[in-house]
Amino acid sequence: MRRPSAPLVISVVALFAALGGTSYAAAKITGKEIAKKTITGGNVANKTLSAKKVKPDALGGDQINESKLGPVPNAGHATAADHASAADTATSAAKAADADTVDGIDSAAFMAVKPRAYEVSNTSATNFGNNATLVTMPDLPAGTYVVMAKLVYDNDGATELESCTLDVPGANDTTSFEVELSHMVTLQEVVNSASSFSPTVRCTGDGNDDMTGLSLIASRLD
Repeated sequence: MRRPSAPLVISVVALFAALGGTSYAAAKITGKEIAKKTITGGNVANKTLSAKKVKPDALGGDQINESKLGPVPNAGHATAADHASAADTATSAAKAADADTVDGIDSAAFMAVKPRAYEVSNTSATNFGNNATLVTMPDLPAGTYVVMAKLVYDNDGATELESCTLDVPGANDTTSFEVELSHMVTLQEVVNSASSFSPTVRCTGDGNDDMTGLSLIASRLD
């Protein structure tokens, strides 16, 4: 056999090169040649798809296991808001529970029953001398009161000008009068005392004067 000529060898090499290129071109596959839903996870190498390869907003709850997700943006704020709401509710509940207390003390403890009116009387006093005490009320608790006294003064002595005084803390109430036989005397004073006190009614006399029907009343205002 004769050896192939050089032009023949070159022609054969060029033919194979051309055929190889055509085969490579024919082996390239595009999306148009792939049937839908035919490529599975087994056909894709692990960790080869990046975020850029996924269409934005294309994945939903059916494709994602939400339990494996961390907090989404602002989820921390939402949680804080829930905690704040719960705290407000707890605070409101605590305040509601504490509504009947003052500094933790039941309000009933501050609702002490206090007497509002006090009264003493003296049916008579005879032949009393000058500045005689005709009646004294036992100590009243500190507070604000209206104190009033009424009495009938019977002047049997020679002196016609007499006076009676309601003795209380602050300004006393003194009434002066001229009397020949009997005279109705009224005394009244508002008292605001920071400590206990004992109202007293005193009258002048010359040793021959009498008093009948004295009543001393104190009404608490505060």
